[in-house]
Amino acid sequence: MRGSRILAADEGALRSLQGPIGQRLHVGRHPGDYSSKLKLTLKPKQRSDKAVRRILRHLFGNIEANVDGVLDDSDVEFLHDLRVAVRRTRSALSQLKDVLPQTTVEEFRPEFIWLGTVTGPCRDLDVNLLEMDGFKSMLGIVDDSLDPLQKLLERIRKTEHRKVVRSLRSARFQRLVDGWGEFLETGGAAEPEPSDAARSIVELGGKRILKAYLRVVNRGNKLDGDPPAEALHRLRIDAKKLRYLLEFFTSLYPPKTVSPLVRELKRLQDILGGFNDMEIQQARLAELADQLIAAGEARSETVFAMGHLADAMADRQEEYRHAFSKRFASFADADSRRLYRKTFV
Repeated sequence: MRGSRILAADEGALRSLQGPIGQRLHVGRHPGDYSSKLKLTLKPKQRSDKAVRRILRHLFGNIEANVDGVLDDSDVEFLHDLRVAVRRTRSALSQLKDVLPQTTVEEFRPEFIWLGTVTGPCRDLDVNLLEMDGFKSMLGIVDDSLDPLQKLLERIRKTEHRKVVRSLRSARFQRLVDGWGEFLETGGAAEPEPSDAARSIVELGGKRILKAYLRVVNRGNKLDGDPPAEALHRLRIDAKKLRYLLEFFTSLYPPKTVSPLVRELKRLQDILGGFNDMEIQQARLAELADQLIAAGEARSETVFAMGHLADAMADRQEEYRHAFSKRFASFADADSRRLYRKTFV
């Protein structure tokens, strides 16, 4: 792939290139031998456009590093890591769009949305299969009553993985890789400079982080003790955007200051993510039950177990809902607001 040529120009990206595709560049890896965390150091006074392109080069390295592993289907973590890098890239294009040429954002953002969309169902099924033991433990199941469900998930997952393979081997994906690699290497065609391109990255990062934090606080403060699912879903998305910004720019700030903020945000995300997972899983379980019945594979004990599992998920979801208020209060208290305003200016 053409984009691989540019990675040697970025030390962080080169370190991330540890997947099967990286073997062609003499960098070997196997699942679990690296972290998908962003590990790069930005210079506070660096121009924002150059700093953001460096972040994107690093993420591009992570995407390419996992392609061959996804194609080979040798470990589900390859797809997970690829999707994490894609989500971070999409977030950067959305939240930092005034730094990059507008034509570039308009050209590539829909393509990364496409890549996230075509890989999503397979990853969801990976998670479902990984959680089967947890489902059984949740119900105290020791027999094979959920085996028909697991077999159905495995069949659907094979179909979805074939779709992912076709997408990653498509001309569209190749154009994305080639075009994105060309932009990251050259900076794109000449056009009016974006309004924030020349601003220092520490100034830009601070303003964007503070704005994202206050958005989460303001949205969360509008919720009462029994927040609706839709409102928690919107808050979860805002919290994720804040998390990505903190990841992008964490090297610009003292670790002892930023690390506690990230930990507190992660605790809030655990609540919001858990609530959302239970919402999705319940809907998914109902769809799968219908498919089992339609295929004549719905043993009575399987349907019974799936019904109990749905009830357990609903109970767990309510636990997350009730835990939200206390967790959010800690995230948005006066001390946290002061620290954000002091740190990110």
